[in-house]
Parts: sequence; structure tokens; C-alpha cells
Amino acid sequence: MNNKFIIMQILKNNIRVQIERAALQLFAARGFDCTTMAEIAAMAGISTGNLYRYHSNKEELLYALIPESFVESCLQMLRQKIDLAMGMNAKQIAVSREFRKSNAALLKFILDNRQKLLILLRGCSGTRWHDFRTVAQKTVIEKAGDFFAGIVGRSDARPDPVLLTGIYENLINVTITILGSESNRKACRQSLIGLLKYHQAGLAALC
Repeated sequence: MNNKFIIMQILKNNIRVQIERAALQLFAARGFDCTTMAEIAAMAGISTGNLYRYHSNKEELLYALIPESFVESCLQMLRQKIDLAMGMNAKQIAVSREFRKSNAALLKFILDNRQKLLILLRGCSGTRWHDFRTVAQKTVIEKAGDFFAGIVGRSDARPDPVLLTGIYENLINVTITILGSESNRKACRQSLIGLLKYHQAGLAALC
């Protein structure tokens, strides 16, 4: 293969990485809606015209950063976490090795994908991910209802949906605050652990 062609391909890949790194940082910090292609180009160190050679619009760039497979992985992880607790009471959950492993895996996933999750949770108007927060919240509330019904042994024994909605809105809001802070990974992890403990204790009080 021509050496000149190889060098050009490497340069192009480097530019693509710069673009996606800049977009990820700006979308997470300022929000997808408030970020322009010109701002992404400036942070990436290229012209706006050159940016459009790689991504025809901001929505396409978002999908390159956050593909459908990632979004489905997020929702699947939430479902699996509650499914794991199905049939267990608060004391059993507290001593369950599998549940602790599930919490650790969830924390790692959140921290590894901190910026992507911020983008999704803060909203992306006009895109396929515009209602991610609503879908995630609804998914968890439905699963939580099944969890409580399983503990009591009656399908109608579910907490007030308005109460559950408030609980999970608060959980998401605090999660966004933690992920959007300037805390390093270790401090962020400790804050999330504290939030999970608080949340689980609150849910246990409803049982």
C-alpha cells in the first residue's frame, strides 16, 4: 500500500478522534442542545467546513458517540439489576453477594461512561434519544412495581406510582448532579455509593 495513503488515513483518523472527543466533552458540559458544530470544530482545532466532511450534522455526530447498542445496554443493565433483587427482602438484598457485584458493575459502567450518560440524561432534543430519561425512569418504575408486588405476594401490592415517580426523579436528578460535578473518579464513585445506600434504605422502608 502507498505510504502516502497510509499517512493520510492516520491523519484522518486522528481528526475523527479529535472531533468525537471535543463533541463528547462539549455535549456533556453544555448539553447537546446548546452546543454548535462551530464550537465542536473550534475545540477540535479544525475548521467548521472540515468538520462537516466527517459528520453531516450534529445529530449524526451524536449517534457516532452514542449508538443504539449503548442506549440498549443502559436500559438492560437497569432491568437486570432489579430482576436480580426480585423475591428478596431488604435484609436478603443487604447480604447478597450477587447484588453487591451488581452494584459494583453498575458503578463501573456509570463511571466509565460518565459523559455519555450525562448527555443522555440531560436530553437531546430532536434526536432518537430525546426521551431517554423518561424511558429509563419508566423502565425502572415498572420493574420496581414488580419487585414490591413480589415481596408482598400480590400483583396489586404496588407503591403509589406518584411516590415512585418522585423517588426516581430525585435519584436521577442527584445522579446528574454528581456526574456533572468536577469531582474526580474516586470522589464521584463515593458519592454514587452514598446515593445508592440512601436509595436502597428508602425503598426498604416501603416494603
